[in-house]
This record gives sequence, structure tokens and C-alpha cells, in this order.
Amino acid sequence: MKKFRELIRYLMREELQIQHRLINIFLIIGTAALFFCLIYDIFLGTAKSSFWIMGLLILSFILSLLIANKWNKPNAAGIILSVVANYFLMPLLYIVDGGKESGMPLWLTLAALFVWLVVDGWPCLVIYIGDIILFSSLIIYEYYHPEFVNRLSSRHDEYVDYIIGIAAVVLIFGAIFKFESRVYERKRQELEEKEKELTEINLSLEQANEAKSIFLARMSHEIRTPINAVIGMNEIIMRESAERNIIGYASNIETASHTLLSLINDILDFSKIESGLMKIVPDEYDTYDLIRECYTLLDMRARDKGLTLKLEYNEKLPSVLKGDEVRIRQIITNLLSNAVKYTDNGSITFDVDFVKKADDRIDLIIRVTDTGRGISEEGMKTIFDSFSRADERQNRNIEGTGLGLSITKQLIDLMEGSIDVKSEYGRGSEFTAVIPQTAVSPEPMGDFWTKYNAGEGTGENYHESFKAPDARILVVDDVSVNLKIFTLLLKNTEVMIDTADSGARGLELYKENHYDMIFLDHMMPQMDGIETFEEIRKTDRYKSERTPVVVLTANAIEGADKEYLAIGFTDYLTKPVQSDELERVIVKLLPDEMVFVADR
Repeated sequence: MKKFRELIRYLMREELQIQHRLINIFLIIGTAALFFCLIYDIFLGTAKSSFWIMGLLILSFILSLLIANKWNKPNAAGIILSVVANYFLMPLLYIVDGGKESGMPLWLTLAALFVWLVVDGWPCLVIYIGDIILFSSLIIYEYYHPEFVNRLSSRHDEYVDYIIGIAAVVLIFGAIFKFESRVYERKRQELEEKEKELTEINLSLEQANEAKSIFLARMSHEIRTPINAVIGMNEIIMRESAERNIIGYASNIETASHTLLSLINDILDFSKIESGLMKIVPDEYDTYDLIRECYTLLDMRARDKGLTLKLEYNEKLPSVLKGDEVRIRQIITNLLSNAVKYTDNGSITFDVDFVKKADDRIDLIIRVTDTGRGISEEGMKTIFDSFSRADERQNRNIEGTGLGLSITKQLIDLMEGSIDVKSEYGRGSEFTAVIPQTAVSPEPMGDFWTKYNAGEGTGENYHESFKAPDARILVVDDVSVNLKIFTLLLKNTEVMIDTADSGARGLELYKENHYDMIFLDHMMPQMDGIETFEEIRKTDRYKSERTPVVVLTANAIEGADKEYLAIGFTDYLTKPVQSDELERVIVKLLPDEMVFVADR
């Protein structure tokens, strides 16, 4: 008995393929069932004519078991047994052992199903079709020549044989079902273990990704903080100066500052794209402002090289669009900067057009054409590759990392747009970007130069959007110049402002005074903005007053807004803080009775 159990374990061992174990269990149970039927038929005296056939069937089962395991040919064993048993022994047994009035139809059914269970590939289909033809022929043969089919001696024997057939077939398929269930359960457990391993791997990848996000957030904070000071102080100059030449200088500083910010964003964006962290953030923007900023910036660069920058535009372009303005500005700036870098003489044409699509959708078309060096056929193959520049030997004196066009292409792809390049070596190039956008306002942009020459958007036209002399707010930031800029930006609104240079000091002031709003810088030493906010929320004052708390952050990483709001902040502002955004948030969160909206 012990050796028998060892044999069964050997035939069912884990290293065997599932099909191999399946044919083993079929052959073992089939042999046992045939042997039982043979003994039972002998006992009843019904196996006189079929004794030798059943004996051959048992031998064929045992031989197939040896072929499948000793010579490791399970598929061959299945084919041999199917041919020998189904085509020869089973038909003979059907004729000599009762025909359709016995348990033989069940055994024929089992024989046909056996083929599907243990034979692979085209032999399975061929043998099965042969089985159906042969078994059908047997039944037809019996119908027309019943005298040639040996009937069982009595109705009693027929019923007994039928019951034995049912029991044997049910036993075999029940065992196979149990076997398959155990195999499935085992595989399920294995998959669970694999899933657990994959979960751990994904967790490691997420941690690595999070580490990259934290690094990019810190880089963004450290770099953007001083730019915030430059842009903020420059805006104060533009507001308070009455001299047009000073305003002009400040306007150039503003443009250059935003350019520097764009360049920094390019470096950070490349890292975000490589890490899969880059997302498109649609928002409404003014098309005139977009074109003006890009044109003003590149016009200065073109003049410095003795080039002419021509602007062509469609006056019917909707005045307000919805899309990722920051990314579109990057795309335009990269294309124009590229044209200036690779053009030694002549001109650059900056063309802005659009094509109306269904409903409020349009395709914004940005076309930049230059009379520069052009791109060779070989250079065209790598024009959008990272850290690659077309015709490196020809352009070795051109500064740049080769990231601009690569980032441009990837940003356009993220916005589901397209970019096309036409170039003639030595004659110039034309880049055409098509970017899907939503038209928010049907009002056309109108004549660009009328607005541009009128000086729209300079400091002398600034006017605060509201006044709130009864409002008191607290601003917490560890950088003193940021506190000064914040105070100056809100000077005309008459809001009372208290400042704190640390989270701890801000917490003290909050406990001592009532504030209608709090602005908290995120990244501060010792107690950062989030930790300070958590401490504020624990106070009785916050529990009763629910003071709106807005986080100030230089973290421009995608998804940061959702994280801040999930923590519990009422709103958030990204540095460099724009005065219009700052005023918008204050108007939105202050009680209505405190705010007096100004007429513009």
C-alpha cells in the first residue's frame, strides 16, 4: 500500500505539466474502473464474450501509462491509446457486449471526451472526427443489422451494466474535476504569491518614483523661490513707476524672468517626462497675452542677432482658449528660440492660425519659418531625439543641450497634437505644430498691433480688483523678501496683513489673534507649512472659526494641488504668485460683507 501511494505521488508530482498529470489520473482511474468492471462482469457471468477485449483495454491503458511516464511522451501516449482503444477495441466491445442497450454508449462518450482531454494540436481534431464517424456508424449498423450485435442475456444485466457504466464515467470525470480544482487552487495560490511579489516590486517602484517627485519638488522650490522675488519686485516697480522708460525696462525684466522660468521648467519637465510624471493641466488663457509674451521675448533675441521677427496671425482667432497655456508657451518659445539659434541672417516668421472643429473645439496652428541653416536628410532622422542636435559638426558652435525639440515633441504628443517639419539644407526650415484647444470665448482676438502699441498690460494700467479694509490676514513664509512682496502686492487693497517668518511664529500669532485668512508657505525649516497647518487645526480657535488656509508653494509638480486639498487646505497658490490669482483667491474666500469689488 505504501508503494502504491508513492507511485501515485510520483505520477502526480508538481514538476509535471498539467496535461501530463491529467492523462496520468485518467489512465489510473480508467484502468481501475475497467478492472472493476471486468471482475464484476466475471462475477455476474456477463463477460464471457468481452473478457479478452476488456483485458486488451486494460493492457493498452497500462502501456500508455508507461509511454507517458517512463519515456516521458504523454501526448504520444494519448494518441496511441485513442487510436487503439477508440478505433479498434471500443467498437468491438460495443458489438460483443450489448450495443446501445448496455452501458457502452457511456463508454463511447468517455472515449471521445478523452481525446479532447489528453491529445494536443491537429491530431486531437482528426481523432475526434474519426471517433464521431466511427461511433455513428456503429449505431447505424446496429439499427439496420441488430442481429449482428450481441445482446446481454437479460434486462437485469443491461440495467446493471448501464449502472456500472454510469458509475465508472462519473467516477472518472468526478476525479478529473477534483484534480482540476486542486490544480486551479494551487495555481491560484501561486498567482497570489506572484501578485504579492509584484505588489512589493510596484511599491519599490512607487517609492523610487516618489523619491523622484520629492527631488523635483525640492528643485522646483529652491529654484523658483528667488525667481518669485524677481518677478514680484519687478511687478511692484511696474505698478508704482510713472516713467515709461522704467516701465519698459521692467517689462523686459518681466519677459526675461518668465523666459528663465520657462528654461528651468524645461529642465524639470524633461525629468518629469522621463519619470512619467508629466501631466497636461488645461485652464483658460488670453490668446493675445500668449502671443505678445512670446513675440516680445524672441523679438529682442532676434534683434540682437540682426534678424527680423515677423508676426502673422489670424484676427479671428478666439480671444480666450482653454488648454495648458504654460506648455503651449514652452512649445512656441522652444520653436522660436530654435529658429533664432540656427538662423545667421534673414528673418523668422511666427504665424498663429487656427482651424475650427466640431462644437467649440479648434486646432491651434503654430508655424515658425526661418531662413537659417536648414536640416540635412540625416539630421531629420534624429531631430526630436533627446540630447541630440541635427548636423552636430555643422552646428557645433550653437549652444544648447538638445532638449528643446525633444520636449516640444513630447508635450505636443501629450496634448494629442502633431508637429511637422519641412527643411531644405542651407535654405531654412519650417516647423508646424497643431494643438487641439477649446474655444471659451467666441469673440475674436482682433488686431494684435493695435493692442500692442497701446501698451496694454503694462504697470500703469494696473488697478486692484477689490478693497477689504476690515479684513485681516496672516502670511507665513521663511523668506523675508516673499513677505515683503506679498504685502506690496496687496497694498492697494487696504487689507491688514500680519507676517511671520516661521511656522512656530505663525502658530503663535494665530492663537493670539483672529484672522479671516491664512497664507502658509509649504517648505519652511523646522516646522513646515503642512506641520503648521496640522497644529492650527488642533486649536480651539480653528475648530470654532474654520479659518480658510491657503498653501503657498513653489512645487509645480503635477498632482500637488490634489494632495494639498486632500490634506485639508482650502486652496493653494503656486509661486511665483501672480497678483490677479492672489486677488481672486482672497475675493473668493473672504466673507462677502468684507469685500468691496472695485470698478475697472
